[in-house]
Amino acid sequence: MLGLPLTGLLILGIDGDHHFNTLPYYSVDGAMEEWSEQAQRVGSFELTNQDGATFNSEALEGKVWIAAFFPTNAAHVAQFTKQLLWPNFRYRDENDIMTVCFTLDAEYDQPEILKKYVDRNTRYNGFDGKWQFLTGDQNDIDALIRESFMIQRDESEPNNIATLWLVDGSGYLRGVYHAASEDAIKDAVEDIALLQKEMDEAAYERKKSLEKLTGEAPLPVLGPPGHTVPAFALMSADSSEFSHRDVAGRMRIVDFFFTRCPTICPIMSSQMARLQALLISRGMQDDVLLLSHSVDPAHDTPSKLQEYGEKLGRNPQVWEMLTGEKGDIFDLARNGYFLTAIESDTAAGGIFHSDIFALVDSENRIRGYYDGTSTEAVDELLADAYRLWITPQSNP
Repeated sequence: MLGLPLTGLLILGIDGDHHFNTLPYYSVDGAMEEWSEQAQRVGSFELTNQDGATFNSEALEGKVWIAAFFPTNAAHVAQFTKQLLWPNFRYRDENDIMTVCFTLDAEYDQPEILKKYVDRNTRYNGFDGKWQFLTGDQNDIDALIRESFMIQRDESEPNNIATLWLVDGSGYLRGVYHAASEDAIKDAVEDIALLQKEMDEAAYERKKSLEKLTGEAPLPVLGPPGHTVPAFALMSADSSEFSHRDVAGRMRIVDFFFTRCPTICPIMSSQMARLQALLISRGMQDDVLLLSHSVDPAHDTPSKLQEYGEKLGRNPQVWEMLTGEKGDIFDLARNGYFLTAIESDTAAGGIFHSDIFALVDSENRIRGYYDGTSTEAVDELLADAYRLWITPQSNP
């Protein structure tokens, strides 16, 4: 009888029933009905597939896939294969649904061995490459299983992992099943359809939005010709360095504030918190980052920013709060974003700063300025950020 390790059952809280109308996300503490920063995501990897070619995690972006873990010489391989054939055959003609197996015996499972297995089980598939069987350095595979898939193996039977995971197009774990249970595999087939529906709805929303943008001029690029936000190195709320390298390839929404500000900052911060929730609800959290810079770094230490962010429900994967040298921050505001940040005897709190949110594209260009105290203006900001997110036509 195949069995999930008992410790894995306790961590994941699997009870054999199917409770969710929409698929949960998973963390080390169990299932969550909504995405949060604790949601477990498969880390990047680079292994070798049955064709002897390099296969990495980037090839799975936008795909829904079932992850399985076994060697082809295992006593239970026939039972495992029987179960995996259900979803594979059901979605045989859909190129965005895949099966990915990770060997537990890389020394035995060389590419030529894996190719025979895959070819035998995918003869009816409508697309090549829908079933990948991966080998490589066994230590790398074991670490991936332990860290990304949260599987604790039974030391007495390390090659007997009965866990199957369903992974969405963004790499998040969305379903867990017992390979020996036919009911669980039926659930997996149904859950794949639910993830497809999520993807279809997102694609439909993008399509309708693109249609509305037809014929509209792209968002302007602001600032002097050729200007981009310069390199920077500051400190995050978790006391680690945060620099331009950490935002490479991501859009961002930027503001300047301080935690003791008695006037506009509480309003701006509440708008940032609202933006955080809206970005997550639209699935934009991996591509758009909120950056709040303190203009009072002497007081706003990392621990102070951490405390302030916790009160606002800050998600550190979506919203970063930064501190550092005052001169660096003031210079970045003025010369990087063309926003105001100066000490002032007449300003409340002793510092005068802009109430503006700046929208910066993935190429470090400023694309819009918005009143951070106005819900209407922030809604316009979100619409423009979504526009940049869905179409390259928004980028001149």
